[in-house]
Amino acid sequence: AACPEGWVGYGGKCYYFSEKEGNWNSSRNNCSSFGASLAGIDSLQEKAFLLRYKGLPDHWIRLRRKQDQAWKYPNNNVPITFSSRFEVSGEGECPYLNQKTVGSSRCYTKRNWIFSKP
Repeated sequence: AACPEGWVGYGGKCYYFSEKEGNWNSSRNNCSSFGASLAGIDSLQEKAFLLRYKGLPDHWIRLRRKQDQAWKYPNNNVPITFSSRFEVSGEGECPYLNQKTVGSSRCYTKRNWIFSKP
């Protein structure tokens, strides 16, 4: 797929790695204005690609959970089974990619974000 300028193509999707920071909700709203969504991670290969491209800052991704519940993609609320893919560290409700894996923190903290489309 041909991606817009400034976006990176991988596995039939286009990704945008922000240089700005925002909280999880503002990052998600920002994505919508581009016709995109926060990037999900559907395979270990996709995770490796995102880690390779994102640089040093932490970047928000699309999962969400309510306290002590399963991680879900916000639009369809289907629980994700992570055991086979990766663990999410931390006690927060909003996940982000750090240097090696997926961490989680409170949603109002500011981080970069990754959009993906379609």
